[in-house]
Amino acid sequence: MAYSISYLRRFVFVAGAFALGQAAVQAEVKLPSVFGDHMVLQQGQRLPVWGWAEPGESVTVSIAGQSHTTEADKNGAWNLRLKKSLKASKSPVAFTVKGSNTIDFKDVLV
Repeated sequence: MAYSISYLRRFVFVAGAFALGQAAVQAEVKLPSVFGDHMVLQQGQRLPVWGWAEPGESVTVSIAGQSHTTEADKNGAWNLRLKKSLKASKSPVAFTVKGSNTIDFKDVLV
């Protein structure tokens, strides 16, 4: 019986540590892997941007002179769509997502 309790305690400890680690990881603003450096975005479209953050956290997306803010829902998910369509660019545009941390994408073309 002592053998079973020892493993149960280890399991509970590991599960708790994992849960705390996940909570700490989710505290940062994150985006899915479709967003990244060196990406090319479709011109003439109102870009949708989505990701995860701390529930209730304010997230600001800035790209090509536009800046829009939204708030993460109770599950930490957030999304927005640019109000204006993107115009073609001959040189890279700035694309930044900011919440508790800042994500700057480099070499983004439209």
